[in-house]
Amino acid sequence: MKTTAIERRAELLRLYTGLPWQSARRRVEAAEPGSLLIPQPDADQLLLEARVMAALAWRRITTVHPWGIEYVDPRADRLLIRFEADPAERPAPNETQALDLAEALLPRADEYGDIMGVPGARTHVEDGQVVLRVPDTSASVILSGLDPEEWLRAADVQDQRLGTYGMTPCHRDQPARWHPAERPYRRPGRRGTAASAWLTSGLLRRVGLIRTLGVPLAVTGWLGHHERDGCERWIIDPTFAEGHGATGHRRLMALLAAPGWGLPVTLLDNHCNCHLPPEYSDQCTSIIAGAAGQRGALEVRTIRGSGDRLKWIQQHRPMIYAAKQQLVLPVPAWVDGWLERGGSPASDVPGGVTRVGSSGHGW
Repeated sequence: MKTTAIERRAELLRLYTGLPWQSARRRVEAAEPGSLLIPQPDADQLLLEARVMAALAWRRITTVHPWGIEYVDPRADRLLIRFEADPAERPAPNETQALDLAEALLPRADEYGDIMGVPGARTHVEDGQVVLRVPDTSASVILSGLDPEEWLRAADVQDQRLGTYGMTPCHRDQPARWHPAERPYRRPGRRGTAASAWLTSGLLRRVGLIRTLGVPLAVTGWLGHHERDGCERWIIDPTFAEGHGATGHRRLMALLAAPGWGLPVTLLDNHCNCHLPPEYSDQCTSIIAGAAGQRGALEVRTIRGSGDRLKWIQQHRPMIYAAKQQLVLPVPAWVDGWLERGGSPASDVPGGVTRVGSSGHGW
């Protein structure tokens, strides 16, 4: 049981980001007292992260971790995303992280001038790592876990493949500046950015929370629709097994809204079907929206994997399922007590032991 303030802050950081325990502890020990461990990025960094999250939201390959992300390391001026290695059981040899990420992230223009990928994204190999940058800004995302040589080969393969479809590789034609087709995307307001950039960037910086629901089977995300006030609604549907039911998804909402750690959001609606038999419904839906003038909403559809669908994964992909079982991030009992009190700023995580009754607090 973690009893010191440093240990508890590190434990929260691990829950939010997925960082390994020792890395999380080092981050806490090196941080200034009272500083935010998941800081808000500046406008350019936020916009880049939002576009990266939009590109990753629906992976085209099978991954073990949610969205294929082992953990993130968020800083004020950059974000590191650690991607998992290619699974041994991948169905096809071309289903690799590098190939899929090259297609998802690198910007290409079609014949109508619309951009696929992340507008303005340019990748460089720096100190043995693949770094995504945007010209004329200081924004950067480190794509950790990728072999640089494999990444360069994957980028060439995808450029050639999509070139046969008439796509223009903006990053290759203009490696140091914005391509003319990308220029309309230089500011928020085009597809995949707009008013909800703070939300998608914030979700990416807190990707570890998905693993607090149980064994992560799959998760996809997409931009649903625009509300009447013009804000965007993002939807994610984490599917999990051996989860915590209503306790899990209510806790997830509380963690997303915790002061100093979560996002400026408020819960709009929560529809729980956990009390119903599986054949009736396996989905619970929660909707949160921006508070304090932030525009945008997030709909979380937590789905319990059971029955034949779960049996198929267990029987036909046993190694993948076994790996997924190791990914669960257990939520310590003291966290429920902390959430019960409404959360607290980063500097006020309690250092003493908090005991929670066996019945919990209904999260």
